[in-house]
Amino acid sequence: MNQVGKMNKMNKMKIPSLEECNSIIEEYKVPEHIKSHIAMVRKIANFLAKKISKTEKEINLDLVDKGALLHDVMKMYCVENNCRHTEEASKVLSQKGFPEFGKVLEQHGLDEVNQFDAKTLLEAKIVWYADKRVNHDKLVSLIARYVYLKNKYGSESDKKMKQIISTEENAKKIEKEIFELAGLKRDILEDDLNG
Repeated sequence: MNQVGKMNKMNKMKIPSLEECNSIIEEYKVPEHIKSHIAMVRKIANFLAKKISKTEKEINLDLVDKGALLHDVMKMYCVENNCRHTEEASKVLSQKGFPEFGKVLEQHGLDEVNQFDAKTLLEAKIVWYADKRVNHDKLVSLIARYVYLKNKYGSESDKKMKQIISTEENAKKIEKEIFELAGLKRDILEDDLNG
C-alpha cells in the first residue's frame, strides 16, 4: 500500500471520541495504576506525534491520542481472564463499531514490532513505541525498559527471554525512525513532556 493509500485508509478510519474512550475505560473498570501508565504513554505518544506533525509528514493526531488512551484498556481484564489484552482490545473496539481502530490497538504488543513493515501505520508505531518507554507510570529509556522486561518476564522461561530479545533490535529501529521523523537529536526527557 502506498502512502496515499495509507492516508486514505487512516482518514476514513472511525475513531472513538474522548467521551467514548472514557466510557470504555469505565465499562472495563481500568484500575488507577493502569490509568497512570496510560496517561504517561499518552503524553509521550502525543509529544512525538505533534513533533512529527510540524514536519511535512502526514499524521493523524487523533488516532495517536485515542490509541494511546485505550492501548491498555483490556490489560486487567486479561490478567483476570488469561487472554491477550491487545487481541481483546481489538475485539471490543470492533464490537463497538471501531474495527480498524481496534487493529491499531492490537499492534501494540511487544512481539508486533517484528511484524511492522511499510504498510504499518506510523500512528500504530508511535503508540507501540510510547508504551515501551514507560515502566508503570515513569518515562524510561528504551534500554532501561528492556532491562526491566528481561528481569521481570524473561526470568519466567527461556522461551519468554528469547521472545523479548527477538524484539530488541526492531525496537531500536522504530525508535530511530520515529526520532528522525520528529527531528529529535537526543532522547526524550520528562521536561519535554511538560513543556
